[in-house]
Amino acid sequence: MNILQVISSTRASGAERHFVLLARNLRDLGHRVIVACPPGGWLSCQLDQAAIRVVPLCMRGPAAPLAVLTLRSIVRQECCELVHTHLTRATYLGYFAGIASRIPVVSTVHIWSRDLAYRRLPGGNHWLVAVSDYMRQSLISRGVAPARVVTVYNGTDLLAVGAESIGESPEANLSVSAEFGLPADAIVVGSIGHVDEFKGQPLLVEAAPLVLRNCPNTYLLFVGYVDPRIQQALWKRAADLGVADRLRFAGVRNDIPRLLKSMAVVALPSRTEACSMSIIEAMAMGRPVVATRAGGNPELVEHGVTGLLTNRTPQSLAEALSVILTNSSLRARMGAAGRQRAAALFSASAMAENMVSLYSRVLGHA
Repeated sequence: MNILQVISSTRASGAERHFVLLARNLRDLGHRVIVACPPGGWLSCQLDQAAIRVVPLCMRGPAAPLAVLTLRSIVRQECCELVHTHLTRATYLGYFAGIASRIPVVSTVHIWSRDLAYRRLPGGNHWLVAVSDYMRQSLISRGVAPARVVTVYNGTDLLAVGAESIGESPEANLSVSAEFGLPADAIVVGSIGHVDEFKGQPLLVEAAPLVLRNCPNTYLLFVGYVDPRIQQALWKRAADLGVADRLRFAGVRNDIPRLLKSMAVVALPSRTEACSMSIIEAMAMGRPVVATRAGGNPELVEHGVTGLLTNRTPQSLAEALSVILTNSSLRARMGAAGRQRAAALFSASAMAENMVSLYSRVLGHA
């Protein structure tokens, strides 16, 4: 198949990481992938490294209407059979380009949204992909026909990391400890993703004093983009709580497996989630997960087996973290179970194969 993939963001977040994995795995399955995305940024660099063809496309401001014409031109020149869009702005542009080109459009819904793009557009030659059953049911409850929305879970390529490399690693701990100024006996709670109120890192800071009572060697490592104002607010709140010395900010990273090896547990106390890449990657690397009972999290984390699900309060979060941090054998069991679950349900190759099955079905209806 010739597939035009369109995305309207280039930052290093879950949707963008999913996008790179999907493009790469579709290519590896023998399909021809052309990407249209805004110029520059993390995403373009990753696609260039993967040797995926990228067409820079401005999607904002006065140039936005021209983007539809550009997409239509790409479809014609490259003989694309299908347009697959990611994120809301790309969904609108790709939808109209698909209509103009008379080819099907598939749109992945990565986050919970009330936007009309995910309520009014599905129909005709337009289908939706939900990244979890939670998202699928949310879309159906807002009026999308069940036949028009299919669940395809996110996947990860970290399962390729050898099993012998995923246990708690003293070498990785020493390397990360040296980089971030941690003591040799530090126990790291990791948080991977955009640092903001939505993802719940402020709640993790609130829980820190309670965790330290049970596990005094605990440190928090935040991996992902953080707005300087939010970072300053977190530092201030941590200082008020007397735990400012326990926070570390890694920023956007391309060495996630290395950082995961240094973590005893990965925490995701978000308000809601569709299908967290961070949880899937943590499980693939054999790390137990503590997550809130929000959105699609219960579909990923098997409570008491691969991690713990908790209420969204500092007390509940601290209690769950303390249970895992103070029991190394429990961490090992949960980590092993998480890796098995990730291999069975969330591999990047399975994600791509499921997407190709949907493409074939959609093209058969077109």
